[in-house]
Amino acid sequence: MKQSFRGPELRIARWAFGARSVASNHPRAAVLAALLAALAAPTLTACRNPDAGAQPAQDTTAAPREKPVVRFGKVVTRSLPQTLDISGTLVADETSEVATQVAGSVVRVAIDVGSRVKKGEPLVVLDASNVALQSQSANAAVAQARAKLALKPGESPKGIDPDQVPEVRAAKQSMELAKAEAERVKQLYDQGAVPQSTWDAARTQAQNAAAQYDAAVNGIRATVAALTSAQAQAGLASKAVADSTVRAPFDGAVAEKRISVGEFAGPGRVVAVVVRDNPLRLRIDVPEADIASIEVGKPVNVSVAAFPGRTFPGVVKRIGASLKESSRTLPVEAEFDNSDGKLRPGLFAQGQLTLTGESRKAILVPEQAIGSSGSSARVFVKSGDRVTEKLVKTGRKIDGLVEVVGPLSEGEEVAIDKVDELADGIEVATAQ
Repeated sequence: MKQSFRGPELRIARWAFGARSVASNHPRAAVLAALLAALAAPTLTACRNPDAGAQPAQDTTAAPREKPVVRFGKVVTRSLPQTLDISGTLVADETSEVATQVAGSVVRVAIDVGSRVKKGEPLVVLDASNVALQSQSANAAVAQARAKLALKPGESPKGIDPDQVPEVRAAKQSMELAKAEAERVKQLYDQGAVPQSTWDAARTQAQNAAAQYDAAVNGIRATVAALTSAQAQAGLASKAVADSTVRAPFDGAVAEKRISVGEFAGPGRVVAVVVRDNPLRLRIDVPEADIASIEVGKPVNVSVAAFPGRTFPGVVKRIGASLKESSRTLPVEAEFDNSDGKLRPGLFAQGQLTLTGESRKAILVPEQAIGSSGSSARVFVKSGDRVTEKLVKTGRKIDGLVEVVGPLSEGEEVAIDKVDELADGIEVATAQ
């Protein structure tokens, strides 16, 4: 196929042709001609194909981003009481390691971890066979002693008159008769009517009757003492029977169960841990500089991670008597009503304690305006047709508003929806 050359192509072709002619007569010129031909080949090819290697043009025009339509709310200021930021761990009002008072095998466990219990409800029941027999024996001894003393049902042995006991009364009568007989014989003896032996016998009989009376009185006193002892033994035996059932010391919940059916429990064995979780206590360490502003009855509001967005109200109940030397802080305790059972001992709580003194102006924004940026809170402030991100520190929540500390001014507008979709400096459209 015949090719035609123009411009640079024609000049390069001529150089190559001339070089070949010279090469036929000069060997060195042959090498030069080969080099010129190699260089000319791609040049000629590129000249013949001006579009070779060219890429098609791409359309770089992107669709315009749609502006988010955002509603805005006002930044306001209010006078609020001064507060102290606090944190601490909620603890139970009371914690009891419930233990056995008698020994025995466990025949029933009525609770498990988390069980709600009322004061006096059974937790663990021990085998009471032995103590029940001991109780019966002690009660029998009491009944025997009361019968000997001729006591009526419900009558106490205290202050009993031994002379009213039939046994003693009979001995007293015998003594009085013997004494009377001895006196009569004595008169007859003095008159010479009876011999010496008769008087000696009557006198001895009177003395024996008096001794029997004294012995009867002492026996009654011993019986009264025995009755008192038997009653004490019966009381202990009855208590042992009652103690074979371990009961809840107060209303609360079971935090731990430490025994199972079939185990043998000796006296003092802890079988369960019961906590009183209503109310709950929060122990607070107040810095030395703020102790003059603490009063019993001041409100405390806290939040816990388990219930985000919810606050729990409490009140200061106790103020410590002295500061801790190591930290120079005053221990203070607040109480929180936990009737609904939402809070648990051990939860970490953060919040504010209201101090005495003059109120201060606080900046508040709608709750919906608060977003998150890592571990910080943020708001987006309207600036023309754009929004500017500002980091803030949040505080109390009041009537749908949140107290914030940050670079905000009263009257500024903050975004109250689509907060998670916004970024610093983006254009927005204001919702009508």
